[in-house]
Amino acid sequence: MINLILISLIFPIVAFIFEIYPRLLNRRFGVDIWTHLLYLKEYHRQKGIPRNIEDGFLIPGDYDYPPIFILILSKFPFRLVEKYEFIFAPFFDSLLVSLVFFVSFYLTGNVLLALLSQAIYILTPIIVLENASATPRSLGYGLFTILFLSLFLYIQNGQILFLLLSVVCGSLIFLSHRFTTQGFLFFSIFFSIFEKNLLYLEVFILSFFLAILLSKGFYLKVFKGHVGNLTFWFKNIKYRFYHQIKGSYSQHKTKDFIFKIYNQFLKFPPFVLAITNPWTIPVFYIFFFVKFQDPLIFKVLLWVVLSYILALLTTWIPKLRFLGEGQRYLELSAFPTAILASKLFFEVLKTDFKNIIVLGYTLIAVSSFMTIVVIQRKGIIKDKLRTITPSMQNMFFYLKSLKTKPRLLCIPHQITTNTIFHTGCPVFVNASYSNINKISEVYPYLRKPISQIVDKYNLDMILLNEDYADIKDLKLGKYELIKKFDNFLLIKPL
Repeated sequence: MINLILISLIFPIVAFIFEIYPRLLNRRFGVDIWTHLLYLKEYHRQKGIPRNIEDGFLIPGDYDYPPIFILILSKFPFRLVEKYEFIFAPFFDSLLVSLVFFVSFYLTGNVLLALLSQAIYILTPIIVLENASATPRSLGYGLFTILFLSLFLYIQNGQILFLLLSVVCGSLIFLSHRFTTQGFLFFSIFFSIFEKNLLYLEVFILSFFLAILLSKGFYLKVFKGHVGNLTFWFKNIKYRFYHQIKGSYSQHKTKDFIFKIYNQFLKFPPFVLAITNPWTIPVFYIFFFVKFQDPLIFKVLLWVVLSYILALLTTWIPKLRFLGEGQRYLELSAFPTAILASKLFFEVLKTDFKNIIVLGYTLIAVSSFMTIVVIQRKGIIKDKLRTITPSMQNMFFYLKSLKTKPRLLCIPHQITTNTIFHTGCPVFVNASYSNINKISEVYPYLRKPISQIVDKYNLDMILLNEDYADIKDLKLGKYELIKKFDNFLLIKPL
């Protein structure tokens, strides 16, 4: 048993290193992390889950983000979290890699198959790229995986402990990650209908109420914020990938590598989704051409197919895109995809087609590895728009030194919480997701001339990254250039 545990740890360690190395080369990368760190500051200042958040946010509001992630971060010294935030998501993911081994081994009794499952999981591009900074995604996906495996096992053998585990994990999903909560709902509806068994929906509902109970009612705020965010994007999803100043990306060139990739997703989703997780290809082969007798394996197969259908629908159908970036639904099934793809490999290895399967899997593995490395290099290591560059840092030092902090409009919008965290300046951004509609005049794109927005919200200056937009694009009329550090400009409209 000890030897088995030691063997199972090889790939989790590899995965952890593989996911953190870009951040070791670019320590100042990140967008959402600054929001989480601001929330964490408020947690320490208010000595518990924050209530109203006002400091730095010109649109204040109640804290309405799922609380488990901030509770975990709060157990460590703040400066430690700030310096090493990028290790948390890869750590949670490495735990999931360990779970891949033991579930694969439980299902097949084959150590080599379990190791291959881990290797395939590690070589899933969408998983590796989502763990570049501190987010609760890998935590949510891990809970999601345990939940549905437990439900399947309960239905198969009737052991009550599996049912209890699924309810506990379900309630923790509600308190951990909003997107995974959506996946929980969609999967519960599908399996309840497909199997004509309301247990899945009953577990969802029971988990919902347990989340409210465990959080002493706080989850109701999270729910309100979740609905507010979905409502906002339902109204604005057609502008999701617009340039904040210039409008549609299709009409303007951009240096933003990440947004270039996202725009490709909208052109032909089946091809792009196959790139983000190419291991779904052998799984679909199983779905159409292989008959497994094990009902548990069949349910796991449906799990992968459903996640792909959800990804396809929420990418291809414009009106459904507000439900989340489609490729992320593939993250919900990376775990079973790895196991099924590995199982197919060992099944075919016994036949005359073993050379073909070895060649095919080698090509997928090499292409996945190259995809990951290229995007890690271009999207993280060499990134400029989501990284605190020397010029941005100099601008932050200048703003922090001012006795009177100016009320700022940040362009692009993604540097808003970054600016609050490093300068203490009040910035035109919402503190809660319930209030996201109150910034709709500037995000996702400017709906009014900047001069009107500045006057309406009593803003003092504009912080502009000229790698994103030129000062002439702002159409300010008269203005005073207060400070300039390379591509970062501090502008005062007159």
